[in-house]
Amino acid sequence: MNKNYIILICLMLVLAAGASYAQDVVAIQKGPASAVKGETITLTYTITNNGNEPIYNVMVSSQEFDKSLGTIEAGQSKNFTEKITIPTDKQVQEDYEPDATVPNPFYIGGVGVSYQDANGNSFNTESNSIEIPLVSKKGATTNNNTTTDTTTDQNILQQILDFINSIIQYIMNLFS
Repeated sequence: MNKNYIILICLMLVLAAGASYAQDVVAIQKGPASAVKGETITLTYTITNNGNEPIYNVMVSSQEFDKSLGTIEAGQSKNFTEKITIPTDKQVQEDYEPDATVPNPFYIGGVGVSYQDANGNSFNTESNSIEIPLVSKKGATTNNNTTTDTTTDQNILQQILDFINSIIQYIMNLFS
């Protein structure tokens, strides 16, 4: 490969990485390290404005809820929680088919965040999705009847996904 192309690619990666930290809005969704079928869990949402100006009319939306956060000042975050109940196999079978089961890990898609800048321009971003391992009882996974601490692995994966999401959002903002 030509040396100039390598330098150009490296420069683009550095710029993209630097720009990801200049991302205006970051949305993070967190849940428990594990859960039991039928359990009601608490999800935590943090919407952070990393920009230099306030953002207005901030709305967080999912299949489960729509939440208005109003204005978030530059450098500030707003947090909130939502509770959801992980269905049991019986509930899933009633809604779908007799052989249906709750998937393990249980998948929760990302939430959409819409907001406006001071000029009234509208923007959108999404939070990360999460997967919550289902266990037969708290502290023990249902896979091979072993106990596994997945918190550290999930945090690292979450940071990687957040970083990738911020790069994608930056590139999308360049073309919008």
